[in-house]
Amino acid sequence: MSHGVLQVTIVEGRKLKDKDIVGKDDAYVELYLEKDYKQRTKTVKDTNSPAWNETFTFNLRKNQDELHLHVYDDDVVGRDSIGSKTVNLKKHVFGKGPYDAWVKLPAHLGLGSHGELHVIIQHIP
Repeated sequence: MSHGVLQVTIVEGRKLKDKDIVGKDDAYVELYLEKDYKQRTKTVKDTNSPAWNETFTFNLRKNQDELHLHVYDDDVVGRDSIGSKTVNLKKHVFGKGPYDAWVKLPAHLGLGSHGELHVIIQHIP
């Protein structure tokens, strides 16, 4: 049974932690409610302040109340994690209108930051 639609726009990133030894990040964002259905942005090459402006849609089911955002640096061999954030949908989105914010990608143990991600999240019942 569907509990509406979650519309997520990944607008841009800023001050992303540089994971490349030479050059800047080739960043993309992976987002999901459940690990078995992930969506991702295109890769934006050679910048630590990428602009994606991509919108994704998820069909919500009961008890899906967390959106997971992971930012990666795409490398020739594999990928490096730049940072991640889990957005509590009950707290920020459900019944509150569009959530338009810069979310911080906390560093290890929450000390410092690996950059920020501008997201717009809207629940459509």
